[in-house]
Amino acid sequence: MKRRNNNDKKWVILIASGAAVVAITMFAAYRSAVNRLIPTNDSGNIPQISSVYTFSAPSSDIPVQNNAANVPKPESSSAPQSSENSSSGTVEANKPVVSDVGNIMPVKGEVSHPFSNGELVKSETLGVWKTHDGCDILCDVGTEVRSMSEGVVKEIKDDALWGVYVVVEQSNGLDVQYCGLAKELNVKAGQAVKQGECIGKTGDTNQCEMLQQPHIHIGVKQNGKWIDPLSVVDKQE
Repeated sequence: MKRRNNNDKKWVILIASGAAVVAITMFAAYRSAVNRLIPTNDSGNIPQISSVYTFSAPSSDIPVQNNAANVPKPESSSAPQSSENSSSGTVEANKPVVSDVGNIMPVKGEVSHPFSNGELVKSETLGVWKTHDGCDILCDVGTEVRSMSEGVVKEIKDDALWGVYVVVEQSNGLDVQYCGLAKELNVKAGQAVKQGECIGKTGDTNQCEMLQQPHIHIGVKQNGKWIDPLSVVDKQE
């Protein structure tokens, strides 16, 4: 009986020793893993890490896209100066070129917004300052728009801003753009037109000028540059 008790004590001691070895091994492995995961500095303290996020406000000179029904109201009423005219000694931008060829007015009406000649003007609809590279002639919706001179229909497009427009490449060297037409046109691309021939009727497709009175927007290019449409009209009908 005494011998059996001695054997039991030996087994208890062996089990306890084994458990102690396992515990020491696990603790050493844990410390090694922690040392690899958490770097320490020279003083043995864990360095503090902080994150800083900086948010920049949009630049004030970038125009915000606005819906036509929500026209922005700027605090200042003074117009910014055009960069094209700020430097002395430079050629005046979009200087009108008087043509000696015969052109007629596309519609009969008052000019509400003239050619700005490179100067920035306030857009009533978009609420931003921009150049007005044509002229707006007041007329009722459904008014017939006549070709200012003979030529060929160069392009027809339904633009998101300018609406339905037709570009006529005239035989006198001018390209005339008629903007804000109704979708039902009287011409097609590549068609030859005569002076005074009906291109189409005015509509309400001109989204970038929709807060103005009903009108037709006319743009005229000579040698690839915008010029004053009224400067080339020399025939009244």
